[in-house]
Amino acid sequence: MSTTTLDAPAAGLKTAAWARCIGELPSLPSAFMAAVKVLSEDDTPASACIEAIERDQALTVRVLHLANSAFYGAPGQVSRIGDAVQMLGLRTVASTLAVVSLQATLGALRCEGFCFDTYWRHTLCTALAARELAKVASLDTGEAFLLGLLHDVGKLVLAMTSPVQEAQALRICRSEGMSMNEAEQHVFGVSHPEVGAAVARQWNFPASLVEAIAGHHATAPIPAGERLTLTDLVRLADHMAHGLEASPTDIQSLLADPLWSVLGTSEQRLLDLAERVNAELQVMSCA
Repeated sequence: MSTTTLDAPAAGLKTAAWARCIGELPSLPSAFMAAVKVLSEDDTPASACIEAIERDQALTVRVLHLANSAFYGAPGQVSRIGDAVQMLGLRTVASTLAVVSLQATLGALRCEGFCFDTYWRHTLCTALAARELAKVASLDTGEAFLLGLLHDVGKLVLAMTSPVQEAQALRICRSEGMSMNEAEQHVFGVSHPEVGAAVARQWNFPASLVEAIAGHHATAPIPAGERLTLTDLVRLADHMAHGLEASPTDIQSLLADPLWSVLGTSEQRLLDLAERVNAELQVMSCA
């Protein structure tokens, strides 16, 4: 993959310039597309996912590691991908496949101040939170997981294509107390939600995902008592992920935020959900 570095002035990165960079991004790998198919369709055969994993030794090792973790209750007992799929469930395996293959596609960057491991941990935590929250909100769990996985992809693309400018935005964010959105607007003239939405459009994802990525930092209140949209859902998942990263052992404080009342569910159910996300994040981060 070739990386294009843009010498953009602080006045802003022209739309045509970053659109060109997005157009130069590599196509998503077949393994990721196989995972997307599993996560978005109920009748996809397991064989498609199994074949995609078995073609890649690193993926095979990671899925078997996950299947044999104590979290899933079968340490040392799973030696074949087919058995892993049967035990974990096709969607759990597809989720792992999506994470690993996206990392492989967008993992090469050198941007001062950008911590790749922190980025992926937050991405994974948001995806897991989105999947669990989707169950409460009666939204599609596979689509929610993919949305969580892609919600901050604009940050990664800006760090890859414009590392000097993204490093500048990171410094401004930390020194001036700006949000990353504001800092990116100052440096590029666009922010990562806009770029992420353009990336999702480039990769032919549904309009609902494009819209949710674009709006995941919106400040408008989420209406209580109304059916949540995917945009609402990813905002909640992003909020939960940041809270769990800040205080993984103090979930009660996170859930004290009145924001959660829009879900119309009990505090205990939310507590169980957050603990499940936290536990699975530890497992999947090490898999």
